[in-house]
Amino acid sequence: MNSSEEFDPTSVKPVVRRQRPKPSSSVKPTAAQESAPAQRSAAAQRSAAAEPARTARPQAAADEYVVLPAPSGGGRNLIAIGAVSLLVLGIMLGSLLLWASRTINPSGEQGEVIASLVVPSGATTASIAGLLAENGVVSDARMFRYYTGWKNAGPWNAGEYVEFRASSSFDQAIEVLDAGPVPIQAKVVRVTEGTRLKEALITIADQMGTITAEQLQETLDSGKILSAYKPEDVTSWEGLLFPDTYEFEETATPQVILQTMATQMEKVLDELGYDKAQALQGRSAYELITIASLIEKETGAPVEERGKISRVISNRLDDSETLGIDASVLYGLDRPSGALSKSDLASNTPYNTRKVKGLPPTPIALPGRASLEAAIAPTEGTWKYYVLTSNDPPEHLFTDSYNEFLRAKDDAQARGVF
Repeated sequence: MNSSEEFDPTSVKPVVRRQRPKPSSSVKPTAAQESAPAQRSAAAQRSAAAEPARTARPQAAADEYVVLPAPSGGGRNLIAIGAVSLLVLGIMLGSLLLWASRTINPSGEQGEVIASLVVPSGATTASIAGLLAENGVVSDARMFRYYTGWKNAGPWNAGEYVEFRASSSFDQAIEVLDAGPVPIQAKVVRVTEGTRLKEALITIADQMGTITAEQLQETLDSGKILSAYKPEDVTSWEGLLFPDTYEFEETATPQVILQTMATQMEKVLDELGYDKAQALQGRSAYELITIASLIEKETGAPVEERGKISRVISNRLDDSETLGIDASVLYGLDRPSGALSKSDLASNTPYNTRKVKGLPPTPIALPGRASLEAAIAPTEGTWKYYVLTSNDPPEHLFTDSYNEFLRAKDDAQARGVF
């Protein structure tokens, strides 16, 4: 095949081929050699015709699949980072648990006893925790608060605690709190029924030993003591403090002592219905307290006689008669007891019930519960007089006849009853 018979490249797609060396000009091709190019040309044409089909398959595969890159070693790095993170987290958690354990239960022995810690009234668990931490009993206030909440411990009483030790475990501190504060040294104050206010203040001062009767009176006069049963126009506190046995802290102030007694009287009066006195007896609560004080001073008799004395007073008041109660006359003379002379009976004081009709202006003593009950619920009867007929046991004669009263009185005097 000469040069004019070369293969036309436009007839098929190019195919990379290795060129054979051209034959030397001095050698003439044989017939077989001349037919070979034609055969190769036909084969090339068949190959070119088949080429489009072969090149189309990779393109279709590219549309259907995503070719992933080959592993580069990054997965192993992530695993290593995760392992290190878990290790660090474990160390941190372990350190936290170790700190919490040592905070809750410190190693070693407890320290010295702390002299005194006072938990104030109304203190919360948080404030108590702060107090313990400030004084070295526990090392962490917040942790102690959380711990007590988890243990459901408390609440605790206010007062002085003397058993705390430094560097205590939380449970040891809770044990001291649960035991409670040390008992406060109490002063016992006894005020007997029928005691006059003036005498009662002296008794209170003597039994307390830390205050004076003058301080008590000044406190009453200051207006700091309150009572729902004290009329606004009355300055005296006679009859408005309840006679009883009380316990007060050694450091109790006059105001605390007196308000306690006034509040107790209010409580008793409420229980007896004095808040409804006007509806029950047609008299004010203060008037009934005054009647109760007269009953208290007039008799050391059995309780059942007090209701009768109350009825005598009520009947005489209803009839606008003088009461003739000597205890009231003595009160006006500022004498606790004793015989009355003719001049005493003629004295011009508002408490002289021999001369002045009606009730005295104030109670004449501190009445007890029995007399207060008798005043608001007198025994039914028509009596208007009574006279002591026996001292052992104390006993009175009650009558609505003045002549019978005089005869019984003369008889009692003759027997030395009074």
